[in-house]
Amino acid sequence: MTNLRDLFDDPIFMQTVPNEIVKYKALDVILKEKENSQDVYLILDGQVQVSTNIFDNNSRFSPGLARLSKHDIFGELAMFDGEPRSAEVIALTDCEIAKFDGPKMISFLDTYPEKGYFVLRDIFMHLVMHMRQNNIRTQTVLQLYLNEKS
Repeated sequence: MTNLRDLFDDPIFMQTVPNEIVKYKALDVILKEKENSQDVYLILDGQVQVSTNIFDNNSRFSPGLARLSKHDIFGELAMFDGEPRSAEVIALTDCEIAKFDGPKMISFLDTYPEKGYFVLRDIFMHLVMHMRQNNIRTQTVLQLYLNEKS
């Protein structure tokens, strides 16, 4: 076992962690911002947009935070901290997505640390990639702001 996708081949995981394969059409909302759920998702096929909502003078702006595709995961933050969803996820194309019960997954990973290590490492590497992308975006926004003040 080396990553989250390998859990599909683990009979104990498949029996103990509720999961399902869900198909979404392009433009379907998969997750709503501020929604209370702890499921984690693995994209099997297709592409999604992760966005946030910003309100200004009664208008809404939804900047894209990330585009994710096959083998990417999302929903992991709420799985770990139980907080409401920090972003909205919309299907950009028709998608096939595996949905896992987050708390049950954490329990499985705790019960089987020899498997959990590799899955958590895979999730961690995805988080690192997203943090690096966010750092670049933040740096760009700050640079634009400073250039505008000059």
